Amino acid sequence: MTIPLIVFMDDVSGNISKQWNKHHVVYMSNALLPREMLEKEFCTRFVSSSPHAKPLELMQGIKNSLKKAASDPIIAYDVKHQDEVMLIPYDLFVAGDNPMQAEECSHGGLKCNYLCRTCKVGGTNAEKKTDKGYTSLFECGQLRTPEDTVAEIKRQIELTKLSGGTKKVNTAVSETGIRDAATEAIMERLLALGKSLRRRGTAQPVLSEDQVRTQLESELDALLGGLSIDDHINPLLGMRGVDIHKDTPTEILHTILLGVVKYFWGQTAFILDKAHLLQTFQTRLDSVNKDGLNSPTLGADYIVRYKGGLIGKHFKSLAQVMPYLVYDLVPRAVLDGWIAIGRLVVLLWHTVIEDTENYLADLSRAINDFLSISAQCAPSILTTKAKFHFLLHLPMFIRRFGPAILFSTERYESFNHVFRLASIYSNRQAPSRDTCQTFAEQDNVKHIVTGGSWRDPTTKKWEKAGPGVLEYINEHPHRHKLLGIPDVMSGEVGATRLPTQVNEKGCREMVPTIEWQHTQAACSSNCTGTRVPPADDLFHAVKSFVAREGDKISLGHHAILTHAGSYRLGKVVEILAPIEEHSASHVVFSFLDFLPEPHPHLRVPCVKFPAPESRVAVTPRDVICAANVQHDCMTANCKSTRAVLECQERLLTTRTKDLVDHVPANTYVLNTYALHNYRWISNAVPPLLRSQCNTALISNHAVVRLQAAKLVRSKTTADATNAETGHDDDTQGASIDQPAFDQAKKPRGKGTGKRKAAVTKKAATTDVSMAPASVPPGPVFAGPQNQVASGSQHPFPMVPPVPSHFPHHSPVSYYGTGMGRENVQGYYTTPYYPSPFPNYATHAFGAPQPPLQGPHPPQFNASAHPQHFSHPPGVPTAGAYQIRPPYMPNSHSTETWQRYQ
Repeated sequence: MTIPLIVFMDDVSGNISKQWNKHHVVYMSNALLPREMLEKEFCTRFVSSSPHAKPLELMQGIKNSLKKAASDPIIAYDVKHQDEVMLIPYDLFVAGDNPMQAEECSHGGLKCNYLCRTCKVGGTNAEKKTDKGYTSLFECGQLRTPEDTVAEIKRQIELTKLSGGTKKVNTAVSETGIRDAATEAIMERLLALGKSLRRRGTAQPVLSEDQVRTQLESELDALLGGLSIDDHINPLLGMRGVDIHKDTPTEILHTILLGVVKYFWGQTAFILDKAHLLQTFQTRLDSVNKDGLNSPTLGADYIVRYKGGLIGKHFKSLAQVMPYLVYDLVPRAVLDGWIAIGRLVVLLWHTVIEDTENYLADLSRAINDFLSISAQCAPSILTTKAKFHFLLHLPMFIRRFGPAILFSTERYESFNHVFRLASIYSNRQAPSRDTCQTFAEQDNVKHIVTGGSWRDPTTKKWEKAGPGVLEYINEHPHRHKLLGIPDVMSGEVGATRLPTQVNEKGCREMVPTIEWQHTQAACSSNCTGTRVPPADDLFHAVKSFVAREGDKISLGHHAILTHAGSYRLGKVVEILAPIEEHSASHVVFSFLDFLPEPHPHLRVPCVKFPAPESRVAVTPRDVICAANVQHDCMTANCKSTRAVLECQERLLTTRTKDLVDHVPANTYVLNTYALHNYRWISNAVPPLLRSQCNTALISNHAVVRLQAAKLVRSKTTADATNAETGHDDDTQGASIDQPAFDQAKKPRGKGTGKRKAAVTKKAATTDVSMAPASVPPGPVFAGPQNQVASGSQHPFPMVPPVPSHFPHHSPVSYYGTGMGRENVQGYYTTPYYPSPFPNYATHAFGAPQPPLQGPHPPQFNASAHPQHFSHPPGVPTAGAYQIRPPYMPNSHSTETWQRYQ
């Protein structure tokens, strides 16, 4: 039996703390496992780690192990068929983030001119800004092959023997995008030796080029150690059955969530912040309906407060709801971008593909729409961010390996935590050996306690653990989590909890029952699949139940159910459970009808309650799963808000937050961007309406992309003109419409321009005067902003003197205890310790300082000032004081100050 393996490699810290302790780790998974099992921690196996070995050196060990297993297959025991089996493992594909996959392909990385590890698309910056070069980024180029890559690596090794080899090698890397990390040390050694041999010196004669080449050939033979060049090149390029350029699929975690979605979120957040709309966005995010999303990471306060530090799970949640939040807060192109992201994320997180050709057609259309919209929002993004181009190869990889979620690395990134826990218990003398021994022992325990068999070398028989071991694990479920054993228990369909309430005595008791004749189910138009009970039968009105797909459906939630042979969307209005039973028997739904046209702006199905309302009572088995329905605030024009109390640690506080006060209009939309239960949601939408919702967002991609290329060139010309003239404004492009994200960019001055401005800035008058007597004194604590002295370019912080205790000084008090400062908020009348630098005047700034304004009593005079307070000559002392920091250089020259900075 052949066993396909998913090999994952990553660089990870071996520490729990923030201190970086780099390790390269290798994990594996059995690709024959069902997807649900593949995602479990138990099914991810540690293979190797090292803080010293390079990734391709570890891959050489993996290659040798697989090669050995192919020639000498592994004998195992099939517990199902009670027979021996022979296993031959092979590498299905190599998963990882983009930099790691680039190294595994001997590619130079995402910043190369030829930026793709899979195809040969790219060129110089000038070439990528032409119409032909720019539009080529929206297409898959000629595919790379291992044979071409090996030939290019050998050519680069030959270039190291030539004069000017360093420049020639760099040019070759720039022209092809090929750089082999495995032979990098050999090439660096040859280049360094060639430079030293060609260097003209007085102590040694000048060697001819033939002599230099002969010595380099000898050095290369010594470096190869009797092996061929092929044995030192990237081992994955010559691995049988592996086409590494096609077997490193685009990884959706780092490419989608932490790539293009993160970029769109950063630019959108800046647009909202610039327009002072972040509070509105937070209110809408707090008010969005989260039922049916299965996404607990939509904390509005956290997302807005830490908008620059979000992780993958936050971006996955935002991609499902962003169009319903920013429909009138951002430009239309940005909204279309989030609609395209919603479509793309749903398609890429498919767990089952029923019709491959239709699916790939929908995916290709979504990718093309998103790339064209990205070109509208930020034309230069396609030339600088390789992850946008990587999307084009997803259809090929999905056709080759299956749904994209199979080669996602989220399961392995989570397993890094297990590796760290094993790493921290090492004594650091041999960390790779310690972690390997730890995981080997853990794998043995997992194999035994889950009923695995092993061959006894003495008796030559297959043995397994006794029943006591298996019973112990079954009786101690908390051990499951320690070993990573998946929990297969799930709630039965219809399972519920009977309602209770607290009585007057503070005791919890059952909620009173109701008779069937008084329930809403009895008043419903029909009861499908349910037995109509007698009028006096008693029921509990419960709050939730478990649907067929395992979702917990509560009152007021929306769900998809089967009724009259079709899928329907409805809202739960009542759940009934017979007395003394913990299972619901009747669920009353109010149907929602689909409108014939999709939402004109959000491109999702519109739904509403029919008039008159249509209700039906069904059994829990008729309810398939939960669905996410949002209020159509755009159509209803929901502008007002209401204040509600915040809940902290399950308790209501006196703090309030704003929520959207929805207009009571019968306008709703079905969220087809939700990942949870996407398949059932799609099936519930009528086919014609579904096709209308999935129509292309861009009608003419060629025109959009050529226009974006033109904008890139005009931007380059404008930047060059501004650099020559020394202007930072964009007056030349002000007459044309700028892309949405170009408008959102913060203006950044050139570093050289800043330094010039600091040196050539004309000094203002050196006359320093106090505030007039009519002006009230400023605050004692002026805040963290920097003030610049009049006539000086040297900023200094506006902060009050901080008393510090010096043992060789005795504390002294200000003249007149209190001095009227008792009424100044934040100022305390504590003893003051004088500075240990009494000669502060020699350490002052190179230019006169502005005084810090502060309250002084009338009797406060110059003679009463402590040593840290002084006044410039000719300046009145009443009503103000000046602080001179004692830690500045004693030279007054601008050059000295710049060196000090």
